[in-house]
Amino acid sequence: MMLPTNHAANRRSRTSHQGFTLVEVMVTMAVIGMLALTVSFVVPDSKDDETADNARVLYERIRYAREYALVRHAILGLRIDDANTYRFLEFSDGRWQNLTHRGLRQTELSTDIELSVEAGDLELLQQDDTDLNDVFAVDDDDLGTRSDDDEPPSEPTPQLFIFGSGDLPPFELFVRNVGLVGEPVSWRIASTDGIDIELKRDLGRDD
Repeated sequence: MMLPTNHAANRRSRTSHQGFTLVEVMVTMAVIGMLALTVSFVVPDSKDDETADNARVLYERIRYAREYALVRHAILGLRIDDANTYRFLEFSDGRWQNLTHRGLRQTELSTDIELSVEAGDLELLQQDDTDLNDVFAVDDDDLGTRSDDDEPPSEPTPQLFIFGSGDLPPFELFVRNVGLVGEPVSWRIASTDGIDIELKRDLGRDD
């Protein structure tokens, strides 16, 4: 029997330790690329988180305002100013006044956040032929100035009413981040029956 020469043994040793082939390297690079792509989808954008947080806070404040109105038999309203500022008002002595209660004070969001609200008709909440829109409307003459110096001026009429019974008109409120590249991030706070209020990610809205 012929024993393998040292030259043949060394050649097999070099072959077994030659390293990765081109195909193995390409497969490894592809796997790394797919993992990186997966991570980019999993990690949320900080502005997306900001939008969700703002929507959650406003949702909880609307629910708190409803409890506040119910306990005090008060008539409250939510008003949105300049698209990124909201405040809660109380109707008393024929005029709207800002609420300074903790949790219901005026809140200004970043300029990238845009708020919009659409409230339904108040007819379902009316007990008689009285038009509630007329009852809670404020004349332009009462805004900013009052004939009686002892009475504070009225604030503008809110877009969403919250009654002392806990009732609200059906409404949709959108919290959108318009400062992102591509499609804006949007959250929806809504009630279809004036009783249950829901908060959901808005996956599409027709303007």
